[in-house]
Amino acid sequence: MIKHTLLLLAGILSLLGCDADISVQDEPNDPVAQEYPLAYVARPLLDEQGEPYQITLTTPEQFNPGARLMLKQNAFAQSAERELLTERFAGMLYDVKDLVVSPDGDTLLFALRPPELADVPEELQPKWSIWRYSRSTDTVEPVISDPLRAEQGHDISPAFLADGRIVFSSSRQQKARQILLDEFKPQYSGLHEDLQGPAFNLHVMNADGTEIEQISFNLSHDLYPVVRPDGHILYSRWDNQSDRNMFNWYQMRPDGSANQLVYGWHSHQTGPANSQVEFTKPLLLANDSVAALLQSRQQQALNVMPVQIALSLASDNEQPLYQEVLNLPAQTPLLPWNFDNSSRPEPAGLVQNVFALQDGSERFLVSWAPCQVVVDEQLTSCTLVADPTEYPLAEPRFGLWLFDLAKQTQIPVKLGTEQQLLSEAVVLQDYPRPAFLPANPEADPALAGAGEAILDIRSVYDIGGEPVRPISQLADPMQTSASQRPVRYLSLIRGVPIPPEELREVPNFAFGVNRRQLMRELVGITPVQPDGSVRVKVPANVPLALSLLNADGQAVSAQHQQWITLAAGETLSCNGCHTPSNTRPHGRLSGEWPTINPGPASAMGSFTNANPLLPPNAGETMAQTMARLLGEQTLTADLEFEDIWTDPALRQPDPAELNQFAALATTNPVGLDCYTSWQAACRLRIDYPTHIQPLWQLDRRQFDPVTNELVRDNTCVSCHSRTDAAAATIVPAAQLELTEQASDLQPEHMTSYRELLTNDNEQEVIGGVLVDRLVQQVDGAGNPVFLRDGDGNLILDENGNPIPVMVAVPVPASMRAGSALGSQRFFDLFRQGGSHQGYLSATELRLISQWLDMGAQYYNSPFSVEFD
Repeated sequence: MIKHTLLLLAGILSLLGCDADISVQDEPNDPVAQEYPLAYVARPLLDEQGEPYQITLTTPEQFNPGARLMLKQNAFAQSAERELLTERFAGMLYDVKDLVVSPDGDTLLFALRPPELADVPEELQPKWSIWRYSRSTDTVEPVISDPLRAEQGHDISPAFLADGRIVFSSSRQQKARQILLDEFKPQYSGLHEDLQGPAFNLHVMNADGTEIEQISFNLSHDLYPVVRPDGHILYSRWDNQSDRNMFNWYQMRPDGSANQLVYGWHSHQTGPANSQVEFTKPLLLANDSVAALLQSRQQQALNVMPVQIALSLASDNEQPLYQEVLNLPAQTPLLPWNFDNSSRPEPAGLVQNVFALQDGSERFLVSWAPCQVVVDEQLTSCTLVADPTEYPLAEPRFGLWLFDLAKQTQIPVKLGTEQQLLSEAVVLQDYPRPAFLPANPEADPALAGAGEAILDIRSVYDIGGEPVRPISQLADPMQTSASQRPVRYLSLIRGVPIPPEELREVPNFAFGVNRRQLMRELVGITPVQPDGSVRVKVPANVPLALSLLNADGQAVSAQHQQWITLAAGETLSCNGCHTPSNTRPHGRLSGEWPTINPGPASAMGSFTNANPLLPPNAGETMAQTMARLLGEQTLTADLEFEDIWTDPALRQPDPAELNQFAALATTNPVGLDCYTSWQAACRLRIDYPTHIQPLWQLDRRQFDPVTNELVRDNTCVSCHSRTDAAAATIVPAAQLELTEQASDLQPEHMTSYRELLTNDNEQEVIGGVLVDRLVQQVDGAGNPVFLRDGDGNLILDENGNPIPVMVAVPVPASMRAGSALGSQRFFDLFRQGGSHQGYLSATELRLISQWLDMGAQYYNSPFSVEFD
């Protein structure tokens, strides 16, 4: 046996060569290697069809049959090993991943996908579930013993909480499904925002698989939870809203409260040569330090880039927390050898996975492959050629190795073989149990019972601790009136979960011209106080996005690009807002820059020049004072303003304002009645065919009150139509048709929808038919352009004249999906002095604004979609 080991080591040394910067040692002589077993996953690098195994970050439910769960007696290369699941699945191909060890070292948790069933549709195939192996009893069993409960969703990525419960990622979406029922909708597990599979969120359960509870509520994936020594859960979130598409690190308490972005938002261009990388599974090191195995979603190779991250100092690679100093970038190499995730040959080899021993020894169990290239059809060590990049990189042979940073050596544990990946190795060794974090002690039981929480923002004018407007001036009623304040309201939007196809098919046209926004509902609106503060009740456990509105109800800020969720009974406090150009930590509960709106240093009779009937306590914002004296505010569907801050003794209060959807003469948005007595389940839905198109068709004729003669016809379709009253073909006014007939661009859309939101061509009537108007093309200098042959010679017609190149005349869209402010070509017509002043009411214009800012979807419910 010893002779065989020495031969293997000699082979590896010959591959590395004398110039290698990694020292390969003989088998270890220490307690960890001798006393503790280790488990790992062995899987083929090619599937049965010859396709290479690849890790797809956005498809955690992916099934790669052929993996085997192995248990090795210890870290000696020649120690005995066995497959743990042989008796369960003898001869059948299963998949296994996500190995984790309990603090006492006795229990191994892992995610298992049983073998595929023959002649069974995909939706009825077995799902991923959490299993356990007990070292003391040498037994393997599923954590959830009831097979029906186990099959309610894919369960992966387990981790142990301090009290023995298990946190894991799952597609079962248990609480989210219940919330859908509360909203009077069908119950289902929603797809992620790319609509290619189910969304995975974090759940917790008892050690026996009972009392499953959902604790995170992202509309895309929340994956890879790990429990930090202080008891918090650190995990990877797929931020996939609108134009964001990246994995970042978040942290929460085990009850789901204090959920916050902690790292990565501005650090994605930190791979080799500034390539894009993702922050996936965190790796816990000793002393609460953290590492990441960086990889990109586009890479074909399996190697990763191990980096240690100064999470206690920074929120991004070059962004320290408040009062912290970064002498180096926050991301530094975890191992003293040059490993990265590029496809170029590196003499140090390739790393696929890393497990940190939790004994303070600075040792790692690593899935490592030596760097080899193909020279004259022979495998050759990268260290034996002058320039490895001149040769094809050989297929990697990932084996298991024990890296010792103190000695800068590596010891073979299990040598790699061709076409097999050995990875995810863990040592069944005890380690310090994390601290126990109880349920949020500050949670309000009454709010929790109603499914509510409190959102508390100190000032929307605070951008990373920097004021965008002078707060003292805006908050002083004697210096600034309500009409002069740039932000008047805050709007909360929720993303609508899209059901799987087997429940309800949602065709692409249903989303409209802006598919990335998917479907949206208005959760509610609340006034912003003069100092920019907001405090309002919001629904708990619902993904929310914020927008700031002007007095007309139009968004004056970009929609919040990450989903915010609050646990039931929680009060989420933040200093202010965020912009893409400001990299300071935002939403992180420690490390934010101080607020620009600290409130009065002591209790006062009033804010400066404000109403003395609303005296603040020390440190209060105006919204907090208002909540204490008048009660917590609730969301509304209206733009409703009442000036309570101006001191009547100093000047006349600003006039009240009220813009209510109930004033519409057309169909009210769905759910409006709920807001007469707000509750957490209230949602407002606007669909184009039901709520916007009727505006264009509403009878707006004006008649003489005495003679009853028609004085004016402001009905939109009376002018913006392709036919007149006599049914003759005409050019629609302003080249804009607002009829409900099927569009020639998308027959499932009304013509008006496409005409408003997409560029079109100018038309004219020829022979009683509407056709695109053509004009002769001109070059950049204004010269007419004529047809020419391949040699550049003019092509002449039968009369010997050059043939002009004719092109259509473009007509730009008058609306922009996702932005009412970007749709001023439309709204300017209805302003003071505009050609359509008074044609549409303020409420109708606000309805259009709200719909545009939410994304201008054609439908905003999967179950309202109508199609053949």
